[in-house]
Amino acid sequence: MFNEKFWLAIAFLGFITLIAKYVGPKITKALDAKSKKIAEEILAAKELKEKAAKLLERAEKYYQESERFAQKLVKDAEAESEKFVAEAKQLLEDEVNKKTAASLARIKLEEESAIREMKIKIVANAMEKFSVSLNLDQKNHEELVGKAVKEFGEKL
Repeated sequence: MFNEKFWLAIAFLGFITLIAKYVGPKITKALDAKSKKIAEEILAAKELKEKAAKLLERAEKYYQESERFAQKLVKDAEAESEKFVAEAKQLLEDEVNKKTAASLARIKLEEESAIREMKIKIVANAMEKFSVSLNLDQKNHEELVGKAVKEFGEKL
């Protein structure tokens, strides 16, 4: 009547019952602990994800502000360099104008000086020829030439 299959089934059911009674709560407890730990890790991961999203958003805002600031710096630097270039051009032009005016004034002075010297030589030469034709002596000749040169120099 009771054969070995029956006893094997009884032993198996007893074994399963013992496992379910003693080992089952431990397995359940371990699985619950593991699922609780996984749930906590998921929550922590969500929090970290939210923090990362906020940090990314702040980093993007900072990047945009930095980009605007850099563009402003570049524009300011360009404006300042243009200003310096304009000032340098103006200073150069002023300096060239000054040098040109000074050179022209110097040329005019030299020209006037040369003309004056030529006139004096012409007058002296004319006086010498005049004195030779009048047969003046050396002393009268020097006085006459000196006086003429002096008067002529004052008129200039």
